[in-house]
Amino acid sequence: MEVKTFRARSMQEALQLVRRTLGPDATLLQAREVRSGLFGWLPGARQVEVLASADVQVPCRLPASAARTGAWGASPPAAPEAGAGRNSDPTASPSWECDYRARFRAAVLADEDEPHSLVEALSHRSPRAAIRHLPEAACRLYADLVDAEIREDLARELIEHACQAADPRDANDSLMLRARVARLLEDEIRVSGPLEVQPGRTRVVALVGPTGVGKTTTIAKLAANYRLRQQRRVGLVTVDTYRIAAVEQLRTYADIIDLPMEVAATPRDMRIAVGRLSGQELILVDTAGRSPRDEVKVQELKSLLGECRADEVHLVLSSVSGGVCLEKAAEQFAPVGVTSLLLTKLDEAGGLGGVLSLLRRARLPLSYLTHGQNVPDDIEAADARKLARIMVGMERT
Repeated sequence: MEVKTFRARSMQEALQLVRRTLGPDATLLQAREVRSGLFGWLPGARQVEVLASADVQVPCRLPASAARTGAWGASPPAAPEAGAGRNSDPTASPSWECDYRARFRAAVLADEDEPHSLVEALSHRSPRAAIRHLPEAACRLYADLVDAEIREDLARELIEHACQAADPRDANDSLMLRARVARLLEDEIRVSGPLEVQPGRTRVVALVGPTGVGKTTTIAKLAANYRLRQQRRVGLVTVDTYRIAAVEQLRTYADIIDLPMEVAATPRDMRIAVGRLSGQELILVDTAGRSPRDEVKVQELKSLLGECRADEVHLVLSSVSGGVCLEKAAEQFAPVGVTSLLLTKLDEAGGLGGVLSLLRRARLPLSYLTHGQNVPDDIEAADARKLARIMVGMERT
C-alpha cells in the first residue's frame, strides 16, 4: 500500500494536490494542522498535512445519500473521546472518519469541473463557451454578434430566444437563425419616420449633439432634399458661432441651394431669426457642438431652443462611438428636450452593437441614418428592418 503525504496552506489546496496526483478515487487517511519548523524547534507558518492513498478503499457506514451530498467543511470533526461510541466491529472505521472521507470525496468530485488556471478560466469565458449547449449554427452567430460589438449578455439573450422559437429541425440552419434574430432586433428598434412638412405651417427642427458628429453636413442634406426634391420652402438658422468655419460652411450650402439663412448668437437673436423665417415651411436649426459633460453649455443650448420653440429636437450621434459614450451623450443631452435620435457615419462603423444598447437605454425613436459625406445623398429615413439586418450581417450600409 502506497501512502503519500501532502502539505499545503489550506485544506482546499491540499485536496487539489491529492486529486491531481492520485485521482478523484483517492482515499483520505488522515488530515491535521501542522506548523513548519525552522531547525526542528522554531515554529513556522501553519499548514494542512494530508495522508492519502489510491490503493486503500475504506468502507463507510454512513447512508449513501449522506456520502453523496456531504459538503467539505473548513476543518475535520473532532474525534470522539476514548471509549465513546464503540462499535462491535473492531475493524470498522469510526463514523467521524467515514464522514470526513465522504466529505473529502464529495469535495473532490465537485471540484473537478472548476477551472484552476488562467487558461481554463479564459476558455470558460469565451463567446462559444457561453452558449456551448446550443447548436453549432447558434455558436457561430453568437461569435458574429459579439464581433459586431453587441454585448455578450444581449447576444446570448437574442440567440436563446431565436432558438426557442425555431423548429428543432431548423436548429442548425444558420441563415434561418440569423433571420429570426434580425426580426427580434427589428421589433426593438423604434423609428419616427421622415420630417413631416405641412403647407401653411412652419415647422422648426433643431439638431443638437457633441462636436464632430456631422450636424452641419446633415443639416445641408436635409435642406437640399426638402428644397430641391420636395420643393418646400426651407430656411436655416445657425448658432454655431464658436467656429467661423461652421458658419461659412452652412452659408456656402445655403447659397448653392438658394436658401435664406440667419445667424443667432443669443436667445434674443434666436427669437428674431425665427421670426424673420416665419414664412418658411421648414426651419432647420444648426447648433454648436457641446461636450456632454459640460452642463453649463447644455443649459445654454436649452435656453436657445426654448426661444425658437422647436417642434422636434434630433440628437445627432456618431455610430463610430462606443456604446458607453453613446448612452452617456443621450443622458446628458436629455434636458434640452430630445425627441429622436439621428445616427451618422454608418459607413465608418465597425459594428452597430453600441447603437442597439443606446436604443434600449434611451428609449427614443430613430429619425435618420447617414452613411457618407455626399450632399444631398447619403441620408435616409431610419428603417428598422434594414438596420436590424445590418446588425446581424445580412445587409451592408
